[in-house]
Amino acid sequence: MPWRRPRRIEQRQGQERISPEERLEIASEGEDERDSVELASLDGASIVEAATGEPEREAAAPSITIDAERFADAHLAPARRETLPEHGVDLEIEAARGLRLKNPVITASGTFGQGVEYAELIDVSRLGAFVNKGTTRRARPGNPQYRITETPAGILNSIGLENPGADEVSRTYGPKWARLAVPVIVNVAGYSVDDYVFVVETLAQTPGVVAFELNVSCPNVEGGMLFGSDPALAAEVTRAVRAATDLPIIVKLTPNAPDVVAVARAVEEAGADALTAINTVLGMRIDVQKRRPILGTGSGGLSGPAIRPIAVHITYQVAQAVAIPIIGAGGITNASDALEFLMAGASAVQVGTATFADPTAPLRVIEGLAGYVRTHGLGSIRDIIGAAQAGA
Repeated sequence: MPWRRPRRIEQRQGQERISPEERLEIASEGEDERDSVELASLDGASIVEAATGEPEREAAAPSITIDAERFADAHLAPARRETLPEHGVDLEIEAARGLRLKNPVITASGTFGQGVEYAELIDVSRLGAFVNKGTTRRARPGNPQYRITETPAGILNSIGLENPGADEVSRTYGPKWARLAVPVIVNVAGYSVDDYVFVVETLAQTPGVVAFELNVSCPNVEGGMLFGSDPALAAEVTRAVRAATDLPIIVKLTPNAPDVVAVARAVEEAGADALTAINTVLGMRIDVQKRRPILGTGSGGLSGPAIRPIAVHITYQVAQAVAIPIIGAGGITNASDALEFLMAGASAVQVGTATFADPTAPLRVIEGLAGYVRTHGLGSIRDIIGAAQAGA
């Protein structure tokens, strides 16, 4: 606390006169409580959680609430197709074996909610597809505060897969996804092979769901190693999920693996239909005043423009090693960024962190890709896939 001059009370004509310092103190009474309430409302935490940075252990349910009716019909009416900038341009691609999309732009998991939230702001039916928030077997309250902090060219997050669980996601959002007129890719996370299989089997028949994206950046409870860091573990998860569904399986690669290409080859052999390159990069920020990490868990996942060169590099390498489609992800904010991934060998792209600053970013990417095809006289956006590869 900064030094404060001792309070001074002056008496004048029998009335108490309050010094400026004391008036400031009176005005600030209750400020901490107000800050806690405001923080709680922003972060979805209770006042106790906001004050302590720890989840309330007494709570039997996650610190999230689903309003089952709020988004029932809350989405923008689609514009007339012939008036859209991308109309008449061939943007169709194969995002995964057996999954063709009308354009290559997908929104990334963890940045687009369950889709229905953004349907209030943009015409989501223009998207190639969207990936929902990471879904686990059981409901999860997420990590302790703070969960997000900005960096010079992106954000660090440690959300902790907060979600209501597979059964609730299917029950609550399935009917709404069916009305959005956009393909849904379910992002699946787990801490055992059985966890992944359970989520996939629970949501396989959910309306709107066309594929599954496996988040293998999760620790295996049996050994602690990240599934995505070990080719054998990643292949084991992929193989089990492959036996549980006929829908396309997309494995999201972690850049934190010792050998990303080895993991990519292993999951392709195990039955994956596509790869997403990449998930977030591990990072940390320190509060120099408190001399402690800013995030409640210490480290978090870095996303945004800062990781784009890393993601493009990995996409380029993986494209040389596998035959299945790749979805490029990492720091895409505009069509030029997306084109880098496509030329590196990706068939589709995911827009993530950019939507926090501009919800229309994915639509602008679509428009920019259509403009590129027109300007360069291409027959299709497919003509540039892998164009930067040696010998292309």
